[in-house]
Amino acid sequence: MVINTNMEAQRTAGNLLASQKSLQHSLARLSSGSKIANVAEDSAAVATTSRMESRLRRIDAVTTGLSGIISLTQTQDGYINSITDALTRMSELAVLSLDETKSDTDRQLYQKEFNVLNEAVGASSDQKFSGIDLFKTVSNHATSTIVSVDENGGQFTILPTDLSGAVFTDAIKTPGSELSISTSTDAKSTLDKIKELLEHIQQERTGIGAVQSRVEFALSQLATSKENLSQAKSRISDVNIAQETTKYARSQILVASGTQMLREANDLPQAALELLR
Repeated sequence: MVINTNMEAQRTAGNLLASQKSLQHSLARLSSGSKIANVAEDSAAVATTSRMESRLRRIDAVTTGLSGIISLTQTQDGYINSITDALTRMSELAVLSLDETKSDTDRQLYQKEFNVLNEAVGASSDQKFSGIDLFKTVSNHATSTIVSVDENGGQFTILPTDLSGAVFTDAIKTPGSELSISTSTDAKSTLDKIKELLEHIQQERTGIGAVQSRVEFALSQLATSKENLSQAKSRISDVNIAQETTKYARSQILVASGTQMLREANDLPQAALELLR
């Protein structure tokens, strides 16, 4: 029996310290929801999850950009649809003017409506979306748009919907110089040009649909990548609540019992006093 060195108390204090550290770790994990409460616990896992988080944020950024492209193409398609409706009506007016039973007064009324529609189509071709020209025209010379499709910088090019060619400029004129449908001969010539432009518009519209399909395919791939990457990151970094609460309860009991046993161990040298009496 010794007084100066209480080995039982030292061993008990060491066990209590270990239990307290375990309890602190469990508290940190449960309060943060993260399995890695401190970088010193698993530096390799921290580096891995950091790379995953960086990749997830890049995926979100690309997804946001592609969603904007979907909106752009939907806007384009909306304008193309309205242009198609206007051109269809213009061709209808030209056909009506071909009718020899129509009077000059009737044709003048048709011409007025034709001119209004001509101006509307011309105005639609100059529209923008977030500063991007929706259509390539003689005046804006719009170029292709480069779009990112994945988090690694992969890109594809969107060609502009072309309304700059002769097929458009021959049919749609500036206000005051519209094509004429005031005579049967003029109406026939105008009808041919409008029909040719309608065919061109529909061909361009298929390009818009192809871009939408490409973007939606990229969005689907990104969503799959994000789901799988999030699952992988979760397995590394997210705490299992059921397991951790069990560890927490165990550590609580060990801390409580260790504290009590340390008190008992510190009282052991008191027995030496009995021998000195």
